[in-house]
Amino acid sequence: MYSYTKQMNIVKKRFLIFLCCAVIIGATFLCYQYYGKKKERESAVFHETKVPVLTLPNMQQKAILPFDGEVRTVLEYFDGKDHDVSSISKFEGVYRANQGIDYAKNDEAFDVLSIYGGNVVDVRNDELFGNTITIKSDDIEITYQSLSDIKYKKGDSINQKDVIGKAGKNIYNKELGNHVHVVVEKKGEIVDPKTIYGKPLRNEK
Repeated sequence: MYSYTKQMNIVKKRFLIFLCCAVIIGATFLCYQYYGKKKERESAVFHETKVPVLTLPNMQQKAILPFDGEVRTVLEYFDGKDHDVSSISKFEGVYRANQGIDYAKNDEAFDVLSIYGGNVVDVRNDELFGNTITIKSDDIEITYQSLSDIKYKKGDSINQKDVIGKAGKNIYNKELGNHVHVVVEKKGEIVDPKTIYGKPLRNEK
């Protein structure tokens, strides 16, 4: 009888040990699954978050003309000096100094190129000046007006010589036909676009 009771106690102990081990293993497995799925959810949320990237322009890139081919200046920047073409615009009977340069190609809708690489800070359809886009490159902002269409939106990055759009028409200078009006601001001050052509963004001299 004693031997039988002893054997039963041993069986019970082994069963309890087995049961405890099973409970521990089961709990460990459930915890592993829970935290594994939680980590996957957290990782998925992290990957879905889009962080805006601001493209920094190459400071050594030299400004190019905003076109290729046989394009001519049809309205000069007004600096008070004599030019081969006019630098005064007339609108509704009022004469105004031109704050940029206007380019045309026999009324053709030619491609307009980005003078520098940079970031698009403004895109709009102006009632007088037509489709307009402004691109910021370091401390220089260049505005292209009178476009027939624009291929970029605000917040986009753009490379130098990328096609911004095509020369188009506007109400302010409708007599020019298809053309592009280029305005350059450096540190908030409007300057003659010709003063930046061929020069890098950061001129150490």
